[in-house]
Amino acid sequence: MNQSLPESTLPGFVPTLNATGWMTLQLDPISEAFVEFAAQCGAECLDIGCAYGVATLPALARGARMLACDMEEQHLEILRQRTPAEHRDLLRTQTATLPVVSFPAQSFGAILCSRALHFLRGPDITTSVQLMAQWLKPGGHLYLVADSPYGGPWASRAAEYERRKAAGDPWPGLVSAFLELLAPGSDPARHPKFINPLDPDILRREVEAAGLRTLDCRWLPGFQPDSPPNIRAGIVAARHS
Repeated sequence: MNQSLPESTLPGFVPTLNATGWMTLQLDPISEAFVEFAAQCGAECLDIGCAYGVATLPALARGARMLACDMEEQHLEILRQRTPAEHRDLLRTQTATLPVVSFPAQSFGAILCSRALHFLRGPDITTSVQLMAQWLKPGGHLYLVADSPYGGPWASRAAEYERRKAAGDPWPGLVSAFLELLAPGSDPARHPKFINPLDPDILRREVEAAGLRTLDCRWLPGFQPDSPPNIRAGIVAARHS
């Protein structure tokens, strides 16, 4: 059985197979909180945009019932191969793409969407968050993590993000021509055409517009010693019981 992840040139990260960047090999604090809650909430939980299962696998190890979803079936196949035999009865997988995927209302005790929303345009982010709020059971928790305007090649546009945010732009981090930021010699086919990094204020706005209650909302640091303290944004929100 081939359980290997793709080779990586970036320590701590694994490249995806569908031009959507990298999966981290560590859990940020928001994703860690999801794993802890999923293990004790007593209901199936959803990891959407799961890549190779950096959060799904530790949740399974703690006894959570998981539905792992990703737009790339090859990611899910690698995840299934990496899942220990004793945990496979706890795992379901489904190929799915936000915001067109649909699940019945009140299906999940918790939902994690980590480092996926910034690949969507603003209206699709709004729709996706509203859908995830509907999929939560009463008392369920939503965990969102997104890349911020202060990390990646688009960090060079941070001043523009700040100017647009001050002017009231609802999606101030949007970089429509992401390929222009790539280093010479980069393969455009391995990168998205646009990127829409988010900040904690935007995440709070979207989850509260979807009727959820914010429990935790903050900047998140990177995993490298020299990473900025605001390289990602994260939020935990709850559906009313």
